[in-house]
Parts: sequence; structure tokens; C-alpha cells
Amino acid sequence: MKYTRPSIRSGLRFILGLWLAAAITACSIFPGLPTIPPGWTVTPSISPTPEATFTPTITPTPLPTARVGVGDHAFFNGDYESALISYQTAFQDSPDVLVQAAAKWGEARVHFSEERYEDTLASIQTLITEYPQSTHLGQAHFLQGLAYYRLNNYQAAADAWQTYLILRPGYLDSYVQELRGDALFEAQNYNDALPAYTAALQAAGLGDGIVLDLKVASTQTELGNYDTALARYDGITARAPNDYIKAQVAYESGLVYQALGRSEEALGKFRLAVEDYPLSYYAYLSLLALLEAGAEVDELDRGLVDYFAGEYDVAISAFDRYLAANPVNDGTAHYYRALALRDKGDYNSATTGLAVFISGYQTHPRWGDAWGEKAFIEWYNQGSYTIAAKTLLDFVTAVPNSELSVEYLMSAARIYERDAQYPQALETWARVANEYPGTEQASTAVFLMGIVYYRNGETVAALDAFNRSLTLSSLAVDQARGYLWLGKAQQKLGNNEDALNAWRKAQTFDPGGYYSERARDLLIDRTPFTPPTSTNLAPNLISERKDADSWIRLTFNLSAETDLSGLGPLAADPRIIRGTELWEIGLYEDARLEFENLRAEINNDAVSTYRLTNYMLDIGLYRSAIFAARQILTLAGLDDHTESMMAPPYFSHVRYGLYYSDLVLPDAQTNELDPLFIFSVIRQESLFEGFVVSNAGARGLMQIVPSTGAQIVSELVWPFNYDEKDLYRPDVSVAFGTHYLGKNRSLLDGDLYATLAAYNAGPGSALLWKELAGNDPDLFLESVRFEETRNYIRNIYEIYVIYRRLYGLAE
Repeated sequence: MKYTRPSIRSGLRFILGLWLAAAITACSIFPGLPTIPPGWTVTPSISPTPEATFTPTITPTPLPTARVGVGDHAFFNGDYESALISYQTAFQDSPDVLVQAAAKWGEARVHFSEERYEDTLASIQTLITEYPQSTHLGQAHFLQGLAYYRLNNYQAAADAWQTYLILRPGYLDSYVQELRGDALFEAQNYNDALPAYTAALQAAGLGDGIVLDLKVASTQTELGNYDTALARYDGITARAPNDYIKAQVAYESGLVYQALGRSEEALGKFRLAVEDYPLSYYAYLSLLALLEAGAEVDELDRGLVDYFAGEYDVAISAFDRYLAANPVNDGTAHYYRALALRDKGDYNSATTGLAVFISGYQTHPRWGDAWGEKAFIEWYNQGSYTIAAKTLLDFVTAVPNSELSVEYLMSAARIYERDAQYPQALETWARVANEYPGTEQASTAVFLMGIVYYRNGETVAALDAFNRSLTLSSLAVDQARGYLWLGKAQQKLGNNEDALNAWRKAQTFDPGGYYSERARDLLIDRTPFTPPTSTNLAPNLISERKDADSWIRLTFNLSAETDLSGLGPLAADPRIIRGTELWEIGLYEDARLEFENLRAEINNDAVSTYRLTNYMLDIGLYRSAIFAARQILTLAGLDDHTESMMAPPYFSHVRYGLYYSDLVLPDAQTNELDPLFIFSVIRQESLFEGFVVSNAGARGLMQIVPSTGAQIVSELVWPFNYDEKDLYRPDVSVAFGTHYLGKNRSLLDGDLYATLAAYNAGPGSALLWKELAGNDPDLFLESVRFEETRNYIRNIYEIYVIYRRLYGLAE
């Protein structure tokens, strides 16, 4: 099926775009905050698909000034096609030269974001030559420099940035001088690069200057100023914050000594990197330099450096040579040799190697970890569940008092359970409770016994297990969990009043927590993620902010005349100036670092934090605004449970906002999903920060990994000329995420717990867990084998409950 993306000229997107134009013309105080127009009432039926009624007074053809605003909004959303149309229309329709200039600036930013650098330069050239009065003139030169740099025209880039510095002094001096230095260095114009880097060091900016110092030292080396470079490197070493910087300094200073013909000193620096900092890639480069020079290298050091560089075959060879020459050793070579075999996929040899290490090197600091490594390979890579569990149990037998023993017992039980060896799993969990009763895992172990009993139809045994888990639990969340399942077991036995009593207790132990909220839903017989019967997705944030202003004055003892409408003294802070400039150019991550640095500094100043919260909210830096809003409540002595009662609703609407609603609402409707459900997922995934990247490589608002993105684009046949970088575009991310959720919901028979599990862990795993749990969502959650996925579902449930209470009219 071909996917036709709703454009700004059609459907709900068009209506929202026209409203936005009117709002921009009216000079809303929230220029960067997408909201729902006043007058909206979104009223979903019992199904998750909302019905919207809208009776606005709008102008069908926005004024050119508003067209630029619509374009800016579409650009922020990553809807480059609509943004470009708006900018070009505004440029053609407006006689106002300032509007034309703003439109041309927007056009240049779109071209740059699409990596059309020649078109970027053409738009900027028009702006520079025909609209010198533009307020974006300096920023245009900055973007011109970036475009030239991407086209490898380094001298032109440096010249453009020099012009920016002349036009915008005091804004991004350190940042831009460093860029100039980089461009001039690439152009091999070292004489001019050096003063640029030096100027960057002298100007105000974030960071400790070490990266700039490294660039200065490298430039001095290229200029032949070797003694000066070495002195600079020594200074960096003295204040290096981590081993990776130290390794880089050792390697680069070794190259300087080589250039001076001082071979022994060069080899000494290379050896320092290899021997002391094997995890760094500069250690690997140093190793290559040593080998190229014909120097002797300790085979253990060589093996470690090669291993951490991912050169497994040569690492194994080095370890073999070391072991042959050193039959008596501390075991390090055996351990990392086994890991290298594992990482190259030779699992049989890896487990054999780990067994050798385990049997002979009990005092090695990695000895306990080796048991876990071996068990993981046996279970995950070789599918030998029983052998893997036995490995872990043998460890517990050998060292029952180790800090790892409880963890390994729990893992062994999980492995048995995964393999449907339920008697062995139950026996192993029972050992946790009996042998380690004072640990937090004891309650969980008995609870998991109850889940297995419950799933297998042994409800009386499950009831006993849940009761015992309560006696062993010390945490409120475990108490809530135990009572919830006690109620489910009682219900299954037909003891309905006992079930209700258990759920009443569950809802009191951990207010706001998953199990308490789920118990509350069970008490009213509400299925998970049931949408409210009617919603108001148009909170009046302008009015609410005024109420929040009054509350801030009262709570923090400010005079009634205190003006909180702007940044106040913060407006002159260099981080505000730099962050705003970077944000307007479109360098969002660099801007975020500036604002976050300021936020951390004023963390205990409620009034300044409030001002900063509002400013970040207005420009669209939602994640940081959410954290700042939470900090204000903390300083006021409010926790998550007292916030809704004691603080103005503005703070809740900031922390659980309807950001990117003009994207979420139509895409949720297209995929027949409750929009509050989508907002909850986005908040969990990215806290509404579109340029965020996870450790797993997921990208954008809805954290789509590239492989899933490639699959989705083949299904939607959109966007055209797709690239992985498109996943950072909110427009694309929301479309992909809602499509993927909708697709998995259909695959999993409408089960939203399973849908979330599929989103987080893949549909294959979700299908397996659903087969274990049937149609019981609570049993599904506890049958999920990945802790991350269980937490993911629970967190989104908790978030959704808050969204439903905030925006559901009958809640």
C-alpha cells in the first residue's frame, strides 16, 4: 500500500497549519510550542480512535508573514516539503523585503537540512546580496560556512565564518573560531589555523579547553614547532580528565618525537599508550607505530590492545604466543583470549577457554564474571539451557557468599523458566528465598514462583507464593505487586471480595506506581490503556502560566510586582546568548548543551529555573524544560504525588505536554490509536527531544532504529529519497512510530501490552510472551523475559495514567 503523507494543505494538518498562521499573526507567547487551537474538543469513543470537532474562525489564505511562521513550524517538525512551500510562497507573495529575507533564510535552512549544499549556497547568496538589512545576515554567513565545509571548500568556509564574527561579535566567538581553525587546518593553512584556535581558547565557551589544546598542539606540530607542541602535550597530560585523552596525547607526542628523530623517546610514548591505556584506539595506533618501527612489544599487551580494537584474530595469536612463552601466568591472557573467540563467533572454543580460566585462576578479579560469560554463551549462543543453568549453580556452590551468588541463582531460574523446566525453576527460586532471605531478590524470587504456578493453573500454590512474597518484601513497589497478584489469585479462585480487598491494599502502597495504578483499574474493571470518554487537548497555557507566575511569587516569597514574563537577568548570560544563536541556526544539540550547563548551575534557584523553563518551552527544547519544571517543584517541597494538589496545573501540562500535537493527532487517527497513548510512548522514548540518540542506535522522537526504519519506509513508500538521518525528523519519526505501533497491534490482536513489547523488543519476542500469557495483560507483563521491556511497559502505563487524568474530562 502506498502511503500518502498528509500535507499542510490537506486534512487535519491543513487546519492546524492555518490556525498556527493565525496564532503567529496574533503574536502568541508560545512561538515554539505546537498546541491545539482554542475551541478544540477531542472526544474519542470507547474505541481508541478520537473524533475531533472544530469550529475555528480562520483566514483561508495566510498572510505572507504568517506563511514564514508556518514554514518555521514545519521546519521544526522536519516537514521540509511543507516548509519549503511556505517559504517560497511567502517570498513570492510579499512585497516586504524583511519577509522575503526571512523566507530566503528559511529556504536555505531547508536545503542545508536536506544536504543540498549547492542550493543552500544559492539561497544564502541571494539573501546576502539582495537583503543586507536582514536580521539573519550574520547567521546566513555561518550557514554558508557550514555548507562550504561540507563541500570541502575549506578556505571559503573559513572566510564565511570570519564574516560572521565581524557581523555577530560576542555571540559564538569560541565556537566559530574553532570551526575556522578546523577549516584552515584542513586547507593546510596552518599559519592562520593557529591564531584561530588560540582565539577560540581565549573566548568564552563551554568545556575545559582540552580539545582545543590538542588542536593547537597538532597545528604547532604541522608548523614544525616541535618543542612548543611537546610542551603543550605535557600540559594536557597534567589535566587530562580520562585515559582516552592521555592515550591520544601519548600517541601524538610520540609522532612529534619521531619527527625530531628522537626514536627512543617516541617508542617510550607509544609504549605508554599500549601498556597503560589499552582500551583507547590511540593505543592501537601506537601499537602499529611500534610494530612498524620494529620494536619489541609484550605479547600480552599486544593481545589486549588488538582485542579492544576489535582485531580478534591477531589478538588470539598474540595471546597464544604469550601463553606458550609464559605457561605460568595470572590468567589475563586466557580470559581475554576466550572473549576474543566469543566475539568472533567461535563459541565452543570460547566456553572451553573460559572453563580453563575458571579452573585455574580463582584469584583473578574477572573470575566471577567468567562464570556469567560462560553461562550466557551456553544459553544464548549455543541454546544449551540446562548446561548454562548448571554453570551458574556450580558457581553458587563454589562461592555461596559471593555478591554474584544471588544474581546467578536468579539468572539460572530464569534460564530454566525460559526452557519450560518449571520444577527446576521453582526449586532455584526457592533457594534464593531460603538461602538469601534478607535480600531484595528474595521477595521477587517467591513472586516469580507464584507467576509460574498461576500460569500453570496451580492457583492455590500461587496464592501461597504471593502471600510469602509479601512477608519477604520491604519495598512499597513489591508490596503493591504482591497484593495485586494476591487479588488476581483470589479472583481466579472465586473469592471476589478478597480480591477487591487485596486490590484496595495494592493501590495504597505505591501511589503513582504501576502496580498501584493497575490495581485501581482492576477495582473499576477498566482494561489497560482505556482512553477517556472525552478529552480536552487544548489547555490554556497562556492563562495557566499567569497562575504559575502568581504561585511562584507566593511560594518563593517574591514581591507581587516581580515580573516573571521573561528571562530577566538570565538574558545577559553568555549561555543564553550562545544557546539561542545555535538554536536559531538549527544546531540543536550544541544549543542544548549551553542551556543544560546553565540549568545545572541555577539548579537551586527556583525563580531563575522557572524563567529558564518557560524560555526553553517557548523555543521547543521540551526535554530540558520538563526537567527544569520538575526541579522547581522539588525546590517547593512537592513530589509527584503532591504536585497535582499543591502546584498550578501549568507544571503538569509542561511535564506531560501535548508537544508535536499537529503530528501526533493525525497520525494517531490514521493508525486508529489513542493520541494520549502516543504521547505517552514519545515521552518514554525521548521526552520529546527529536535529535536524541540512544545507546542502541535508536533515533528521534519515537526512537526508531535504522533497520526498523528501512522496513517501515518500504511499507509506507515514504518519504522519498529516504535516508537514515530522516529518523531525526519529527515528521518522519511520528509517522514511522505510529505506523509500527499500529501494525504490531494488529499482529497481536489489539493487545497494547504486547504491542509495546513488540515496539521495544521485537514482534517475535512479543508473540512468544503472548503465547505464554494468553489474553491476560498482567500475566503477559510478568511473562516478559527482558527486564528492560517489563520496565518499559510499566513506565508507559504510569505515564498514560497521568495523561488520562490531565486531559480526560471525566477523570
